[in-house]
Amino acid sequence: MAMIYILCGNDTKKINLEIKKLTENREVIFLSQGVISKDMINEYASNISLFGESPVVVIENFINKNDFVLNTKDIPLLKDSPTTFIFLEDKLLVADEKKYNKYATIERFEIKEIKKAPKLNTFDIADAYARGDKVGAWMLYRQAIDMGVEPEAISGILFWKIKTMILNGNKMFSLSDLQKQSKGIVSLYHNAHRGNCDFVVGLEQFILSSLTK
Repeated sequence: MAMIYILCGNDTKKINLEIKKLTENREVIFLSQGVISKDMINEYASNISLFGESPVVVIENFINKNDFVLNTKDIPLLKDSPTTFIFLEDKLLVADEKKYNKYATIERFEIKEIKKAPKLNTFDIADAYARGDKVGAWMLYRQAIDMGVEPEAISGILFWKIKTMILNGNKMFSLSDLQKQSKGIVSLYHNAHRGNCDFVVGLEQFILSSLTK
């Protein structure tokens, strides 16, 4: 079974379903552009799990927007690795397709007719978060950021959702978890505005870590 999957196109709904199928009952690690490095890729590629299946590493726009590239010696190491790599790409150039075709399963998910892109409802991020839908919340978050939604707006909605769950309860989170998340998102907001961290990257990591069991 190929250990590299390249999912490209603009049909985010089908891509989301495909990610869930490929990652079912597996540990999933999302790597954002703000933290990714070649050494990190190689480290996950050489990871050997002694207690079950190795993780699935998901990276967005790694091939066409990254500052570094994998050469023809690096790519076979990823394919033969026990770790599964999923690259999510908006588009894949012909040269890149030829480069990866021998080593990866490449799938395209295109919406042929785009009449009018629906306006993103940022409350959907909070709803996915409340359901514990890690993949869905992450993809909606990245979509919102790419559309220019400010992280302050997203964090405000998430803070409101967490406070609502504290008052009303939620089967996905314990009260102590919710209280910890509430303090965490407030701390993140203040640290970002003091210039201590990148708000976009920090909020992405907050969402992923909060939804990691």
